[in-house]
Amino acid sequence: MLLLICSNLPLAALAQSANNVVTLSKSDINQDDNIIYISDTWLFKPGDNHRWSNPQYNDSTWQKMSTYLGPSDLSFIDWEGIGWFRFHFKVDSSLVGYPLALIAEQHHGASEIYLDGKKIYDIGKVSVFENENIPHRDNRPRPFVIDDTNQHVLAVRYANYHTSTYTDYGFSAGFRFLIGDLNSSIQATIQQMSSTPWYQLFFAGGLIAFTIIHFLLFVFYPSEEKNIYFALFTFFLAALTFSTLESTYADSPMMIITYYRLSLIAWLFTVVYALRFTYSLFYEKKNPIQFWGFLLVGLGLAVATWFNARGLDIYRELFVLITLLEISRVLMLSFFRNKEGVLIIGTGLTGFAGGIFYTVLTNLEITNGDPVLGNIVGSSLLIFSMSIYLSRQFAITQKRLEHKLVEVKHLSERSLEQERQNKQKELERKLLEAENKRKSEELEEARALQLSMLPKQIPKTDKWDIAVFMETAQEVGGDYYDFSMAKNGTLTVAVGDATGHGMKAGIMVATAKSYFHTLANEYDNLGIIRRMSSGIRNMDLKMMYMGLLLLKCNEEHVYLTSAGMPPCLRYNRNEQDVEEVRLKGMPLGSKIDYPYREEKLEVKEGDTLLLMSDGLMELFNDQREQLGLERIKRAFEESADSSASDILSQITKLIDQWAGSKSHEDDITIIVMKVKQ
Repeated sequence: MLLLICSNLPLAALAQSANNVVTLSKSDINQDDNIIYISDTWLFKPGDNHRWSNPQYNDSTWQKMSTYLGPSDLSFIDWEGIGWFRFHFKVDSSLVGYPLALIAEQHHGASEIYLDGKKIYDIGKVSVFENENIPHRDNRPRPFVIDDTNQHVLAVRYANYHTSTYTDYGFSAGFRFLIGDLNSSIQATIQQMSSTPWYQLFFAGGLIAFTIIHFLLFVFYPSEEKNIYFALFTFFLAALTFSTLESTYADSPMMIITYYRLSLIAWLFTVVYALRFTYSLFYEKKNPIQFWGFLLVGLGLAVATWFNARGLDIYRELFVLITLLEISRVLMLSFFRNKEGVLIIGTGLTGFAGGIFYTVLTNLEITNGDPVLGNIVGSSLLIFSMSIYLSRQFAITQKRLEHKLVEVKHLSERSLEQERQNKQKELERKLLEAENKRKSEELEEARALQLSMLPKQIPKTDKWDIAVFMETAQEVGGDYYDFSMAKNGTLTVAVGDATGHGMKAGIMVATAKSYFHTLANEYDNLGIIRRMSSGIRNMDLKMMYMGLLLLKCNEEHVYLTSAGMPPCLRYNRNEQDVEEVRLKGMPLGSKIDYPYREEKLEVKEGDTLLLMSDGLMELFNDQREQLGLERIKRAFEESADSSASDILSQITKLIDQWAGSKSHEDDITIIVMKVKQ
């Protein structure tokens, strides 16, 4: 940053004497830098007139004025943007023919330099029109030689139409010329140009590199918000370093003001995002509300600084100090709470805070020093500690990842085993589904076969009123009923029940039906039973048997034979009673040549026979109780005076009441035969 130096001149500065002539001697050259510090107080006159460059022009009425044109100087003159300064001098013999250099220590406008009325140099372009005036800054040594010891006049036509802008920002608006040894000045300039503060350039480049790296880290891993805050911190710090450097080497005086303002704004945001970075590392809340207060104040100061930098010095430095205190508070809390990495990053933040504090003291002129150096050293400590912190975090993360990889490996092994088991279960499930589908298809085929074996219609006779009910179970059984009417009017009735379920039971029913229709009208009941049993036994169906109840009905009598079937219920209308007709016998297909019996029943008008398969008696309710024969007999007796279909309806109601919505476990077949009246 540029400071006023008009009060810091060497004691050897030479002022114009009472007659306005300064005598210069080789002994006036400062031994440290080979410069003659001539006075900045020259003769001055506002306005513009080229005759004022003439050494013979009478300037005795001109006022004396500092060429710096600081705020205090401008208040005593009527400055309208352009004016002339004259300096009267002569040299003694030691400087005659000696190569001298005119050095522009400060130059914030445009000037034309005249020696004894002859223009020897231009710095910028001087114009009486503001829009054509081109200020320039150039501290290159400009050689000149004095050939005699006579009096000489150095006249400067100087223009600056923005003096208020310079004074508002604490700068002087004029110039300051020195005279030095030419060779020494050239060497000093070369040395200065070659020794451009490379460390500042290197530092700014490093900051940009850190900005890009941490910004990319945030882009690829947004959850680590500290990367974006550190990137913003290094960005504004790089902007501060660059603007400070540019303000030193800019050719345009107005650009110095611009870079100066930018450096102050970058300075504010550097400390703001140093605080936000600290919060992201150690603060428990993700977005602490106090940060927004610091940010808003920082934004307000930044906007105000752009328009009035000088008047806000104390407020900026106070804001920076308060921000430092907040950073220190967070660090102290983190230290006492033993936050991870607090010693590493805390050391860097402490160094950064120390550098800022040093810069503040320097800016307030409480101490002497280079404020830029304080920024660089403090920021370097923070960046170095951040690098250590990130390296440590990377190592910790790597170890955690290795541990997680081991866990993932074990989990993967368990997952693979679980997946294998699941696939095995899925395969078993599919096989079971396929088996169930096969069985379902087989059951449907068996059901279709079973139903196809049943008679298409119930025979109509003059003697018998017949009603039939059949309900297959969910898993098809082997119930079967059939009728055969002989030419002589004899009606043969069969009710059967094959053992087992499914297709095998269907095959048994088909076999029984074939035998029945072949033998029904050729043999009596016992003949049919024996031949069917022998035929089934010869089929060798492996534990497959057939229960069968046969009735042969003529005009007066019913002949009944049973092979492993439930009893037949007979209602005697005259006696108003239900009796069981129970005949023991082995199912058809058994290896024993069983002596089957035949029962002869005399039937009269109104008498009723109830034939059934065992699925009716063995019907279960919700309590796993069987329906039983007694409940069937009561329902039969209560409805026996009704028609065959009404009797059958009463029995089916009993079925529904007993079983409810429960699926039947076996087929149910019922035939009601009532002698017509």
